[in-house]
Amino acid sequence: MKSKSEIMEIIRQLEDHIADDFEAQDLDFKQWNDRCREENVKKMIRYAVCMANGGGGSVVFGVADRIQGLANVLKGVPFDVDIPELKQRIAENTAPTLIPSFEEIFYNDYSIRLLVMNIFPETPPYTTTDGSATIRKGKECLPYKIIKGNKY
Repeated sequence: MKSKSEIMEIIRQLEDHIADDFEAQDLDFKQWNDRCREENVKKMIRYAVCMANGGGGSVVFGVADRIQGLANVLKGVPFDVDIPELKQRIAENTAPTLIPSFEEIFYNDYSIRLLVMNIFPETPPYTTTDGSATIRKGKECLPYKIIKGNKY
């Protein structure tokens, strides 16, 4: 997992780099979809499971990961997105229950809000309540197969 100061340092470098350059086993960047809030919640649930199964990590929401230049990269998350509600939705849709921690990072005189979802290392396997599971391998979330209690 990355600290808030480590993430802020990476973000400063996005003037000349793309966020994808910094993605790793324990870090991912995701853009917030302003048109479909529910899609964002589902994405958070999937990434909570993926990171928990992969040893924990941080997902920064509100950052475009394939372009450079801070003015283009920092898309933000709406200010009315409620962190306790996000935690509840993730907890209700993961098995066993996952409850991430969230941190906010603000830019441009508090006009841009980023959300950092931190998933602490847990003992896998974790799934969504519909039974799907992924695991973080490098920069990707890959299918996590569970057969008769054994994982591979």
